[in-house]
Amino acid sequence: MSYKRIMVPLNGMDDAGQALRLAFDLGQRFEAEVIGLHAATETSSALPYMGESMSGALLDNMVAALEKESAARQQAAQAALDEARQAVSGNGQLMVRKGAEDDMLAQYGRLADLVVVARGASDTALSESPTMQAAIMNTGRPVLVAPPERAGTVARNIVVAWNGSAQAARALGAAMPLLSQADTVTLLQIDEGSGEGPPIEDAVDYLAAHGCQAKALTQPHGHGSIGDDLLLAAHNQGADLLVMGAYSHNRIRELVFGGATLEALLDATIPVLMIH
Repeated sequence: MSYKRIMVPLNGMDDAGQALRLAFDLGQRFEAEVIGLHAATETSSALPYMGESMSGALLDNMVAALEKESAARQQAAQAALDEARQAVSGNGQLMVRKGAEDDMLAQYGRLADLVVVARGASDTALSESPTMQAAIMNTGRPVLVAPPERAGTVARNIVVAWNGSAQAARALGAAMPLLSQADTVTLLQIDEGSGEGPPIEDAVDYLAAHGCQAKALTQPHGHGSIGDDLLLAAHNQGADLLVMGAYSHNRIRELVFGGATLEALLDATIPVLMIH
């Protein structure tokens, strides 16, 4: 198994530089194509309801303004993709589809092996973003969340959060291309006094069957959230990637790994790979 198509949503407004650089770095490692997905504005759906009182000239002006803005956003998305591609001499192209970005990503992200999204700097950028929700909840693909700051190495020292759940197992499988090439892999279990599914030692054996040598690390639950425990352990291990499963009740802000809310991971300074 490998990653051969990596997708990055590009709206031409938000800074996706780190996500693009991360995507092209991985694209070079796996000889994969990077697809920048740009959702172009559908002028007809973007216009408000027009009454008979609106003149044809005013309508024409509004359409022209929307088309100009849409063209500028597409040019900005293409420029961002070109800049990142030239930095590593990677293989990439811009895919333009008309519609809302979250809808287009939900559809076309299903045909990517990996979706890379940029995490904004604000507290609500992760939990309130329709694009982030579409990536994690609707593509069915692993999602790599890139932090605002540029990381050094990526996926050479990986910590995998393990609690024996189906979500953790899916994350383990989704990360296998990265795990098989990593220098160090640590399976991390936060001991809450109860667990489900196979123990961490069996997960280590599973990775060994795939040619991946990993070590098991079990730590007690601290005074903060499970998310805090995961981030602290990843930092102490010198990790450059955290892998975790995710499930939710109905919103991204309620995504959890065991008791770890996704919002607790907003402070992550390393990329986080997750799958729903």
